[in-house]
Formats: sequence, C-alpha cells, structure tokens
Amino acid sequence: MSRVSIGFATILQGRIMESAVIERSSLTVPNDLAYLSAIQAFVSEVLGKCGYDKRDTTMVLIALEEAIVNVVKHAFEPGEKATYQVILEPVTAGIRIIIKDKGLPYSPQLVPQYEPPSDVDAASQSGLGSHLIKNSVDEIFFHNLGREGKELHLVKHLPYKSIQEIRAESELAPFPEPVKTVGPSEKKDFSIRLIQPSEVYDVSKLFYRAYGYSYGIDTIYYPEKLAQSHADGTIISVVTVTPDDRIVGHAALVRDTASSRTAEAAMAVVEPGFRGQGCQSIMITQLLDEARAAGLAGIYSKAVTNHIYAQKAGQKAGFKRCAVVAGLIPADRSFKGIQAALSQRESVAYGYRVVDDPGNVEIFPPAWHRDIIERIYSSAGVKRIFFESPPGAMRQPAGEAEVTVTVVPTYQRAVIEVKQYGEQIVAQVSAILKDLCYQRMEQITLYLNLEDPVTGIMCRRFEEMGFFFAGILPFSHVGDALLLQYLNNVPIDYGKIKIVDEVGQEILAYVESHDPNRK
Repeated sequence: MSRVSIGFATILQGRIMESAVIERSSLTVPNDLAYLSAIQAFVSEVLGKCGYDKRDTTMVLIALEEAIVNVVKHAFEPGEKATYQVILEPVTAGIRIIIKDKGLPYSPQLVPQYEPPSDVDAASQSGLGSHLIKNSVDEIFFHNLGREGKELHLVKHLPYKSIQEIRAESELAPFPEPVKTVGPSEKKDFSIRLIQPSEVYDVSKLFYRAYGYSYGIDTIYYPEKLAQSHADGTIISVVTVTPDDRIVGHAALVRDTASSRTAEAAMAVVEPGFRGQGCQSIMITQLLDEARAAGLAGIYSKAVTNHIYAQKAGQKAGFKRCAVVAGLIPADRSFKGIQAALSQRESVAYGYRVVDDPGNVEIFPPAWHRDIIERIYSSAGVKRIFFESPPGAMRQPAGEAEVTVTVVPTYQRAVIEVKQYGEQIVAQVSAILKDLCYQRMEQITLYLNLEDPVTGIMCRRFEEMGFFFAGILPFSHVGDALLLQYLNNVPIDYGKIKIVDEVGQEILAYVESHDPNRK
C-alpha cells in the first residue's frame, strides 16, 4: 500500500463494516438459459454482501439477464454445446461483472437501438434489453480478446453519498466572484502537501462550490469514493492549505489502474480568492515529484478550448500540446463561472509532460502524417526512433484481433482501442463504428499502437471509414498511441476553438484540414 493510502482505510471503515469484503469469483455455465435463475441467485447474494440495496440489485440483475440472453442466443451456433463464464470482481467504486465467451465474433446487430413506442400498446420492443442494460449499470465495456474470445463488462457503483447529501446547503454556496483590483494581488500564505484522509470532504465541497456538478470526473463529488481511489492508488492528491488548515486548492494524478505508465493531471481547482497566487503551478510541481516516485513515464492533461485559462496553466506547468480532440464534451455541459452554455460540443486540447521517458521506443507512423507527428514529439521533448512500415506490413495482418470498446453514455462518446491487429480488423472496426453510430454516440476516438509496424499502413483503412487525425499520446493502453477521431453528424466550427500555443495551433489547423465533415 502506498504512503498516501494507509490512512484512507480509516475513512472507509464504516462502509467496510457494513458490507463484507468480497473476492473475485467466477461461474462456468453451459449455454442454456435454464441456468439463468441460478446465476442471478449467486450474483444477488454477492451484491447483498457488497452492500447494494434492493433497487440497485434488481437493476444489476436486469442488465445481467439481458447480457446472458444475448450470449446464449447469439454467440453460439444453433444446437452447439458450449460454456461461458460469469466473473465477479471488486473494483474501486463497486463491482464488475464480466460475461466471457468464446463464441461467434461481435456483431452490432445483437444490440439494436431502442426506440420508445409512441403508443403504449405498441408491440415492438426491439432493443429494449440493451436499453435496460445502459440504464441499469454505470459503466459498460466490450473487449474482443482475439483467440481468447470476448468479454462484456458491466460495472455498478456502490451508492456513495455525494457531498450535497453530506454537507448542509449553506456550506455549498457558490464562491463569490473575487473583486478585481488594479496592480499585483496581495500575497497570501499557503502550503502545498499530500492530502490527509479526513480532507476528502473539504475537497469535494471545494469542487462543488467552484464548479457545481459540471466537472467530468464525478469521483470528486463523492468523498468516500474519492477516499477509496486514494486507498487503491488510482488517485494521488495534493492540496493547497492555509495557515489555519483550510483547503483552498486541489490537484491530482488520476490513473486507470495503479500500474499504469501514465496518469492524467486533473481535478485541479483553486478557491477564487487564491487564484493568481501560483497555487496550481506549485501543486503540479509536487505532482511531478509524486509521478517520479510512482515510476511514471509521463503525465498528460486535457484542457477545454472554449477559454484559454486551463491551457495557460498547463503551459506554465510544462505541458506540451500533443492532440486536439474535436467535440469530446457534450454541448449541454455548463462550465460554472466561465460560460453558461456551449454553442457546440466542446473540443479538448491534450498536453503531455515527460517524467521519465526511456527514449528508445521505435514507432511506425503513417508516412502521410509523419511530419506533424515528428513535430509533436520534438515539441514535447519525447525522443523516438522513427521507422517506415516494412513491405510485409502491407499484407492483411494474420490471426485474430484484440479490440477494446469503452462507451461513455453520459457524454455520448466512445473509445475504440486496437491492441492487436488481425485479419478481420477492418471489418471488425467498421462493424463497431456502425453500432456506435446506431447508438447515437456522437464522438468516437480510435487508439492505434504506433509501436506496431501495421499501424503505419492500416491507418489509411480507418481514415477511409471517416476517422481523421487527432494527435498522439505516449504510453497509453496500447503503447504510444496514434489518436484518430470520428464525428457522428456533429458539425464543428473550428473558428470557435481557442488554442494558445504555437504547436497547438498547428495541430488544430492540421486536424481541421483532415476533418471530412468540415464546412
């Protein structure tokens, strides 16, 4: 357990005492729906031990039933005798249920889009089951494992209380706008240090008062959930503290897993009265020290582009622009204190900051994008060995592909990660893209491994589907990633995207010139 995680067990003690700590378990089941009730009974018992109430348990069982019915009916040939697995494992926020099979490859037709009937007596219920899955769990992931089959992951969060339920309304009033003064602002005393366990409540309150519920990583609004993330090492937080121990600032490293090579520098906020004091820059400097201690290769940031404040703060902290992802955030997301409403889906500028890069990684960028990719790597101070894809890479890759799909319904966006190419990779990504568009995902990001020689060739096939250049992200899930993006009937006015640095502006111009949807 890391040095910041030991104390957080105390803050979670009440929840641990209320519910049993579960271990990973699995069932291997024949592909016969007669076993469905037995599976649901087992899962229901586990959910009860975890602390889920009756309503959440019912919702999970509904999602599980639909997922199992899909596997049994569609993953195997008629009359085929086979088995599949149902796996339960604890995660930071609750429980993950994995349905794993080695049946037929993924087909988008298995998950039709549900259209609510205009008439209550309408007979068609096509797609109702998949609609229930999406509305019964908090996260859905699809993993194609190549020769190992495929997995559907359903994640249900424990019912953590939000800061709004814990603190009185009077404590959560929005911060008043600071009075503008002429000349330099008065210097204020503060210190920067790692967060202490009891301070998760004050950090949640700070975010709510500054941004309402507009911040994208909702863990910040649930103190116990935030404490759990600190305990398992997926979040490392530093805070700005006044001499009387009042929390006035926060920033964090956020990792997908405790073993990730990179982390997002995120969850940054400073109380209005302390802005302009250099708090954020000092917090980022300390986070860099924490990143080195954790053995990270680098950290990245995501800054909105409807204003320049976050980008300037990132520049000052040493982040170099590496990608511009158009339309990442829905237009109905407000940014409290900055802009009441967006006129289009919000685009995001990615920045990268080297921590400890080995510098000897070989990459195979597409020849037609090589100049901009070299420019980005050079600007970021990341050394790579550039190669052209060998002639053998021209052939269709053999074997089975490994692809991961992550859907973020609240943002109407999805991420496709190609972890291993295969002979059906083009057809597979095309089918996944069709399905995501059918589900009305408006923004889809495709991650390709630049360390794989096939990427230098296959990129063109994905661009023929409508994907276009976004940038790069070193040490992502797939290795150094080439980011492509797809907009599903989402027009972007690039004139409204604000980028402050020269390289970022070059990337933006390049992205716009390659967007097949541009006006």
